[in-house]
Amino acid sequence: MHEQKLPNPWRDVPGFWARVSRVLYPFAGPAEVGIGRPEEPYRPPADPTCPVCGASMAEHRIERGDATTPTRLHCPTGDDRAA
Repeated sequence: MHEQKLPNPWRDVPGFWARVSRVLYPFAGPAEVGIGRPEEPYRPPADPTCPVCGASMAEHRIERGDATTPTRLHCPTGDDRAA
């Protein structure tokens, strides 16, 4: 069976990289997205656990950063968990 040829989305787009993409598109094709089969929607767990310490995420303190400061996750210590 013949593969269906997709129209080149880079046709009539100005610029050097558009020209490069126009040449490469017939060989590379469009981006492959997904895992190749239908997936069910993501359902977050009811009580997620921390990947670092294994405690419930509800016990953690999350210090949100801004554009120059990273976000930090503070795991509960033994003293914090007993309280």
